[in-house]
Amino acid sequence: MKDIDEINELLRPLARIGPDEPGGRAGGTRAQALFADIVAQERDTTTVVGPLRRLRDRHQARRTLLGLAASAVLALGVVLGPSLLGYGGGTAISYANSAVEIREEGDTYVARIKDPYADHRKFSEAFRALGLNVELKVIPVSPTAVGRIVRMGGNITSAIENVPFGARKEPADCDLADSGCFLTVTVPAAIKGTSGVMSFDLGRLAKPGESYANEWQSATRAGEQLAGAKVSGRAVNDVRAEVRKRGLTAEFSLVSVHDGGYELKPLAADQVRGDWIVYKVTSVRAGVVRLEVTAERHPALEYMQD
Repeated sequence: MKDIDEINELLRPLARIGPDEPGGRAGGTRAQALFADIVAQERDTTTVVGPLRRLRDRHQARRTLLGLAASAVLALGVVLGPSLLGYGGGTAISYANSAVEIREEGDTYVARIKDPYADHRKFSEAFRALGLNVELKVIPVSPTAVGRIVRMGGNITSAIENVPFGARKEPADCDLADSGCFLTVTVPAAIKGTSGVMSFDLGRLAKPGESYANEWQSATRAGEQLAGAKVSGRAVNDVRAEVRKRGLTAEFSLVSVHDGGYELKPLAADQVRGDWIVYKVTSVRAGVVRLEVTAERHPALEYMQD
């Protein structure tokens, strides 16, 4: 086998391209030039072998060839950046960058989040590299939403009916504060090549002092900061006492009801009377909750909590 053929054979399972290069071929013109230069140097070295040393040096040349192949892999990684791995026939089955690794597993693609605090464009870049129109954001959320898909949208429909989307921790039930615990997202391979876009917001642990992006989450659900508290329909002073008992502080919003729903307007604490009615309490960030209040009991609101 010729040297260049042997190197190509060794490198076939590790084909790499940059995210801006098409297809699944083993590199671009820069990579081919690098291969040619390495092989030329290897040939220059082995042409001086004498006939009496041929058998011994053949094994040496083989080791040299393997070393050069490894060097080529490392050099290509430097030149071309993130990796796109395939079977060698032009079909990419996985992609990895500094934020995420995505791998085809059966009829799904599994994305393992390596850096949940990375720029969200890194996640979407990885999906696009595999032909998947998926936009993923990993956002800070309150405790019970960590590791869950908290928002999902898009306009891919008919091709993905009855196919699973999901999120989980890996290993199951691990502590995301540990380095060996990963968030994963599962996307059906059926969406590959379809038009439209699917978007996901995946919950991650919030940094100290960071506000939660799922600002609608009830603070009284199990696992949240006011878990088990009965607050909806009660007077502000009563709920404030419960908040203080839990070692929390409160912010306030005024509930303004209109046809089809309601909106919230920020209120300073000194604008809120103690006999006003609490409609809902949500989590803002660690140690802080928000009381959504009305000046009186509003007939259009259902005063109950999760």
